[in-house]
Amino acid sequence: MAQRRSIPPATDWRISLLADVIRRPASPGAPNRLHWPDYDGRSALWWGTGPVQGVPAVVAVWDFTVHGGSFGEADAAAFTAAAGAAVAGALPLVSLVRSGGTRLQEGVAGLVGLARVSLALGEVTRAGLAHIAVSDHPTTGGMWVTVGSRADLRCAVLGATVGFAGPRVVAAVTGELPPPNSHTALSAQAAGLVDAAVEPSEVADWLRRALCSVGPPGPATAVAHGTPADSGDSGDSGDSGDSGRGRGGGGENGHAEDHRGGWEQVQVARRGPRRAAGIILGDLLPDGVDLAGPDRTVRARAGRLAGTPVVGVALAAGRDEAPGPDGYRLLTRAADLAGRLGLPLLTLVDTPGAACGPVAEAGGVAREIGAAMAAVLDCPSPTISIVLGEGGSGGALAACCTDVVLLSPDSYLTALSPEGAATTLRITPAAAADSAGLLPSDLTRLGFADGVLARSDTDLPGLTHPVRDHLQALTRGDSSVRLAARRAKWSTGLGGFQ
Repeated sequence: MAQRRSIPPATDWRISLLADVIRRPASPGAPNRLHWPDYDGRSALWWGTGPVQGVPAVVAVWDFTVHGGSFGEADAAAFTAAAGAAVAGALPLVSLVRSGGTRLQEGVAGLVGLARVSLALGEVTRAGLAHIAVSDHPTTGGMWVTVGSRADLRCAVLGATVGFAGPRVVAAVTGELPPPNSHTALSAQAAGLVDAAVEPSEVADWLRRALCSVGPPGPATAVAHGTPADSGDSGDSGDSGDSGRGRGGGGENGHAEDHRGGWEQVQVARRGPRRAAGIILGDLLPDGVDLAGPDRTVRARAGRLAGTPVVGVALAAGRDEAPGPDGYRLLTRAADLAGRLGLPLLTLVDTPGAACGPVAEAGGVAREIGAAMAAVLDCPSPTISIVLGEGGSGGALAACCTDVVLLSPDSYLTALSPEGAATTLRITPAAAADSAGLLPSDLTRLGFADGVLARSDTDLPGLTHPVRDHLQALTRGDSSVRLAARRAKWSTGLGGFQ
């Protein structure tokens, strides 16, 4: 459906949002290097510090009434100062963008402000702080390039023009206007370029959830000691995540899956009653925000699990669909975000493998699987993966190269789908599955998995407890020891049964 372009509302949604932000003095105006008549070089950007929806932050705000929010020398100085204040105060940086791009009256002197923005945001990233951007009407040109499209969490306001070039520029360059469903907040969301497209009245709530989801840096204390919300449930019950480490049983149902053949296990994993991994992820991380991507088989989300900020990813596909290049790019983004902000990474896996058709191949699915696997392996934060159902080949392994790997009793993981293996080995799918060593008991004895969940822990609320308990164990320990153990496991081969 085409989205109607609109102008900013008469009542600016930012007024109440910024009511408690202390505005810093304006930067000096830029010189009139190109001698434009009556040009004063005022900055269209101001910044300040204070609570945003109750969360302390540094805020950079574009004023569209000043030269159309265009970005020049003075604006670059102001944004650099805002980023520096965020780093100095260990605060998240929130950008509220409303800009047509570079200030053309300043020429190249204004254009190089984009490089200053990139360097300033690099300092924010290296400090392990979050950058959250809201793209309002319009957000185009250099401000979309350097700020709106590259933030850790990204929102666009419905009705806003969002894109590299504004529609009039597109028409001037190409000879025709873009279609009405292009260069909009909705089209940017559909392409995975922003994580949410919301009404102006909903921006404040999205910002609240985004700021709370990424949390402060260094979440280990919160993980290790819990929060008031979960203090009444300390995880002392016999169903803790550690109780299953190193054994192949099915929790309270004993070793029921040990009596299955491999093919029967595959059928149970494919057809067993369970909720979709993406839905489970949303329930594990309530009141959070999604990281959007165009591949609907992969969901990523930032939120709080039992009070702890966590970045989660769910790979959830059926027999007729599988994650493609965009899905693995989203996994890479989530792993990078978790690592940069010092947040634990949780992955939920239920996929027979990755997409392998011509479209996926042309899109570089192999490269993106490899990049995602490397991002998960390199993530410095604690990492946990749970195979809820199917786990096929490298498409599943990319999300499972974690500190802790847990399995549901009805899951499997194999080097290739039974059908693919059958074709290669010239045997039946059942024979391929029966000889693949894919049972949870096989995978724990091999040393691939660290435990098998109790059946009561394969969905909410039970699943929260083993994840929380393993996070406690991982974050209480020395991070260098944890990372060395991860590298040793995944670099030297598995040392289980022969």
